[in-house]
This record gives sequence, C-alpha cells and structure tokens, in this order.
Amino acid sequence: MLVARLSAALVGSVLLGVALTGVAACAEEPEHRPTDRMVNLGFEDVINEDPSHLVDLAERLEAVDATAVSISVGRTDWTAFPWPGQTDAISDEVSRTGRDFVGEAISALAKNGKERDVILTIDVLLGRALSEDPSLAGRNIAGERSKAFASVSSLRHGKAGARLASLAAAVAKKYRPTAVNLTELMFDDFTFGSEDFDDFKATTGEDDWPRNREGGIDQSDARISTWRSEAMADIVRRVGAAVDPYGVRLEMDVRSPRDSPSADRADSGHDYDLLLKQLDRLHVWEYVGINAERSPQTKDLAKALTRRAGSRMSLSVGLWSDDGTISPERFETALREAARGGATSVSVTPASLMTAGHWEVLRNAWAR
Repeated sequence: MLVARLSAALVGSVLLGVALTGVAACAEEPEHRPTDRMVNLGFEDVINEDPSHLVDLAERLEAVDATAVSISVGRTDWTAFPWPGQTDAISDEVSRTGRDFVGEAISALAKNGKERDVILTIDVLLGRALSEDPSLAGRNIAGERSKAFASVSSLRHGKAGARLASLAAAVAKKYRPTAVNLTELMFDDFTFGSEDFDDFKATTGEDDWPRNREGGIDQSDARISTWRSEAMADIVRRVGAAVDPYGVRLEMDVRSPRDSPSADRADSGHDYDLLLKQLDRLHVWEYVGINAERSPQTKDLAKALTRRAGSRMSLSVGLWSDDGTISPERFETALREAARGGATSVSVTPASLMTAGHWEVLRNAWAR
C-alpha cells in the first residue's frame, strides 16, 4: 500500500514537472528577428554638417544589419535639399551652404556592404507657411489658429495638400527611393474652422457639428472620426497618385491604439483599414517612454498588427520619454516584446537619440 502511494506520488510529481515545463515554455515565446529592420533619421541628423556624421551612421547601420533607412527630407516649407523652383521653401541650412543634404545621406547610407531600402520621409507639419498664409491653418473649437497643423480642408482640397503632393512627386522623381513616407499627418484639435465645417457638412450630410448635453461640439462623436478618416484617405490617395508614376511606394506614420491592440485611431483620421487601401505600409508609433498606462503592451500590439496586415503594418519604436530618452534596458525590452509578438517589420526612431548603449542593444537584437 505504501509502495502504491509512493508510486502515485512519483507519477504525480513527474506529471507536475511536465506541466510546469510546458507553462514555462509557453511563457517564453520565441523571439523572431524582424525581416524589415529600419533606422529613422530626423531632420537634425540629415542636416548635420559634421563630415564624420554620415560615415559613423553608415557603420552603425552595417553593424546592426539594418535593411532600410528612413531619411527626413523636411517639410513643404522647410526642405533639406534644393527644391527646384521653390527657393522660398528650402531651409536656412540649404540656403547658406547650397548642399543637397538628402542626396548626401542617400549616397552614404543606401549602400554600405549591402544595399538597403531608402524611405524618404516628409513631415507634414508647417511653420513658415502658416505665418505667411494663415488661411491654411486649422482652428480649434475656440477659433484659435494652429501654429503647426494645416486645416482638413486645405490639405484635402487646397494649397497645403497640393504642396504636399508636389513635394512627394519631387523627391520621388529626383531620388527614386523605395518609398515616400508621411509623418505627423493627423487630425486632432484643429479641425473646427469655418472651411472645415463646410467640408464636414459636405462629407456627412449633417447641418451641424455633433453636440453634447451642454451644447458644445462633441469631439468624440463617431461622425467626426468618420469625416476625418475619409478626408485623410483622400489626401493620401492624392499623394499616392503623385509618386506612382515613378514606381515609388507610399507609406505613412500613424498613431497607435489607445486601449485595444486591435483598434486604430480613427479619431485622428487614422482608420488603418481605410488607409491600407490607399498606400503600401503603415508605421504604427510605439513610443513606449510616453505611452499612457492603458496603452496596449508592445507584444500584444505587434501580434494584433501582424494579424491585421502582416508586413504592411510596421512597429515604430520611439526613444522619447518624459525625461528625454528611454534607457537602453527599456529599449531592449521593447525590441524583445516586438519580436515575441511576431512583428515582421520594426523601425527605430530617431537616430539622434541613439547612444552607444542603444546601438549595442540594437546590434544584439538584429545582427546575426
């Protein structure tokens, strides 16, 4: 009887050990190296006049085995290259030196041991243009003009959108990159000017903004999100048509979901499914250092994005934090969680915040 009890206990221990081993195996999901691995250069990296800067970056990209590099070309009113016929739009750095900083960056970084994809990124925010032509600016509910965001109507039907498509076509034609990417193209507080109101009514058939109980504009109403998303799709479609003749893809940065990893940000005009009908890839901001507590975990977000559209959904890991820059350890965790979530495309932004420690973490995560 004692032997029988001991035998049963032994079998139970073995089974428990097997079960625990299985749990441990499930907990430690395999890490997959992303197929597409990109480092993003902001404007501050591109117009850096230190001759050794691009040489160092090229060596870094080679060491981490990056398959792509994103290079900022600036804004429609502040470019990092001489834009023919648009001398009023070029940056002070280009005016002073006459240099083509974009071309120099492409030459230094597109090839270094192996060829890599070149993504040219346009920042859609404005500065000088809004000072010179205030009618382009979006307005908030109080009627105040934005100092950075163009209105929905000016991007969808007017001068701001025309300039954006023109710049996209210019860089696509001049440099023939793999893709043109749009960043900071979003709608939020500054979509309530009179022309935007007319656009809202024309799009939705409504005769007034949605109202809350107090009689104010209800910004959370789905009709506003739908209008913003349809306007965004039109804007992106126009830019896509501008770069298509040159065989260049169109991509776009978008905000990450606030709560559910399978949601999107239609409130900002970022209806992922609608946008994917107009362009080739979305780069979803995963800025772990400034995410809200309720934000989806990196692994869960990566899983949801991959299920949604595979490699057409890319995770953009940002280095910003409330204190300046996330630590290399926090960066390592984000990369690991992205890999465990099965992300096939990951980018890191911006290069200007990468320390030696961050580069070493990236080399360990990407290089093989």
